[in-house]
Amino acid sequence: MTAINTFGAYVETRLAAWGREFALHRDCEYLGHQSKNMLQVLIEHHGEMPPRPTGYKPLEVDQEAFQVEVMISELGITRPKAANVLRAWYAGRGRVQVERLETACELIGHKISRAQYRALHDIGFAHVEGQFMALARAA
Repeated sequence: MTAINTFGAYVETRLAAWGREFALHRDCEYLGHQSKNMLQVLIEHHGEMPPRPTGYKPLEVDQEAFQVEVMISELGITRPKAANVLRAWYAGRGRVQVERLETACELIGHKISRAQYRALHDIGFAHVEGQFMALARAA
């Protein structure tokens, strides 16, 4: 009988959620760039300009995804290739072994083989898994 690594599945789920939150292919409207032009605003408000809003709405990010982002950023200091591979693997688009490999090569700045790609993923995954284990022990 084989043992199931439930903690590894948990880490995989957290990385997948992080990848959806910090997807590389999303547009930048959620960062506060103009989403409507003046004509659209006039149409919606029947020819009158609404008062200017006071203050800015803060960027809202899922806290669990942000926790993983901090882990990946810290990994990027010591092992930038592994951090870039994790970004491409979980936050990229397309097939993992094709388009996401190409994205990883773009982020790294040069070509890597599929074996290197998988090895760098495993290094990054082990780092994140270790961070979660340390958090679990501290709690």
